[in-house]
Amino acid sequence: MAPDKRTITAYHLANTRGTIPAIAAINEATRTAEPDQDIRLVTDGNPSYTSALLYLNKNKELKDKIKHSQVIGLQNLDEESTEYRAFKQIIERLNRTYKYHVRPAAGFSSINGAMALTTLFVTFYNFLRPHSSLGYKPPIHIPELNEVGTIQQKWIKILKMAL
Repeated sequence: MAPDKRTITAYHLANTRGTIPAIAAINEATRTAEPDQDIRLVTDGNPSYTSALLYLNKNKELKDKIKHSQVIGLQNLDEESTEYRAFKQIIERLNRTYKYHVRPAAGFSSINGAMALTTLFVTFYNFLRPHSSLGYKPPIHIPELNEVGTIQQKWIKILKMAL
């Protein structure tokens, strides 16, 4: 997630929080970065992120390596947690919003169902949902939706645009 624009930049669905899914998620999240952009990944204490970054950074020059900061626990017990806690809180809030929308489905019966619902959620979050931190506007403005009145009509317009 890009904290400045509040956009979901990537997602990867997997049945574990292991190293291979972490590699896929990090690759997806970093693929749209500018060539000279410094990238910092802020995570919880899951060791799969550290392993994934070791793998991804192994053949990169120092200036191109993805930097990593961990925020562990509920209290700031170190400088790193103090500095990057706000980023973890953004992700935790995103997770609560996602779970709120997924809960009525009572989980997923297939990976295809999970992918479909997650794709719809990301579309809603990035293009339709008004964010209080952005003046109650969606993170990504679509000019074609300016004259559309209802959320249902906006969904129809977005789906038609995707064809």
